Amino acid sequence: MENKKLSLREILACVVFIGMIGVFFILNFVIPAPTVLIAERRAPARFPELSTQSILSGTFMSGFENYAADRFVFRDSFRTIKAFFVFDIYQMTDKSGLYNCDAVGVGQFRRVDATAFRQTSERILRAAQSLEGQDVNIFYSIVPDKSIFADRFMPGFDLAQAESILDDVLGAFTYISLKDSLSAASFYRTDLHWDQAEIAGVTSVILEAMGADYRLSDFPIRLVGEWNGVYSGQLALPVLPDQMRIVDISGISVRYLNDRTLVFDHGPVYDHDRFAGIDPYDIFLRGPQPLIVLENDSATTDRKLYLFRDSFGSSLAPLMMEAYAQITVIDLRYINLLILDQFVDFVPSSDVLFIFSSQIFNNPTILQTQ
Repeated sequence: MENKKLSLREILACVVFIGMIGVFFILNFVIPAPTVLIAERRAPARFPELSTQSILSGTFMSGFENYAADRFVFRDSFRTIKAFFVFDIYQMTDKSGLYNCDAVGVGQFRRVDATAFRQTSERILRAAQSLEGQDVNIFYSIVPDKSIFADRFMPGFDLAQAESILDDVLGAFTYISLKDSLSAASFYRTDLHWDQAEIAGVTSVILEAMGADYRLSDFPIRLVGEWNGVYSGQLALPVLPDQMRIVDISGISVRYLNDRTLVFDHGPVYDHDRFAGIDPYDIFLRGPQPLIVLENDSATTDRKLYLFRDSFGSSLAPLMMEAYAQITVIDLRYINLLILDQFVDFVPSSDVLFIFSSQIFNNPTILQTQ
């Protein structure tokens, strides 16, 4: 009798299990798949190429797993449940490389890939050497990952190792260290970027190192609104939002290179419409842009700066405008170095600054220098 009851329980468990699979199978057909994973700020994985080679190599199945997972119904809810178990039940320190600590908030373990750092440095060297005949002053810097300011040990970014590699490749130029002008408060707690309202010290250090005649005026700081950085969506747990603040700088004219018409269009320093988009940080100089020219309408100098940057430079460039008549912002992720001279004339005796985050240094192929 006991064996019969056990068998019934097993049958019932199988029926429930198959029923659940059937329900989710039907729901995945009924509910439309998302075109954008908003929380993770990326597009879903595409259906993998189906071929004999992809099947035999196993790439089809691994690609299909990503494709199916990205389209699974209630994906974000299941991600939250998983994160809860990882941090609160199993008491693990990270989930897929994401951590959450009191000092810096949510972050991602970002180690120094020595090979990648060297290759990125060599790409920067190639760009710098192409400008040496222009009689310009060349500087370079790195924005360290915020994990170096964590209140507990993070087996992540090693700034000393990174600086050693940079010096070995780019030592012929002037390095500007930002570590002492940064702190945990300089960065958003839910994002990798720095807070523009907290980097006046960074701006001072850079301008002083470049010998710029500057004064940092006491511009008002405006609150734009609350926002959740990229890490909060990836973590999939409720976290307090950050405050988006901007330094309200007047007297700056901005021109953006239109990548379709290849002409410069006028636009704002802060694009508030983009704050409501998928990445609110794009409020600064419209986010990803190949070329931007900022001009100081009330400049007392004719000095010019050419800023090779990533997304961190979008919030930095406006703060540097008091020291220059013009700043040309160049993003080699979106424009190739080989065609740069078609749009930019480098003026002798000007300053050139290469400043990239650790994320870019770990991805050498992202910079178009060849």
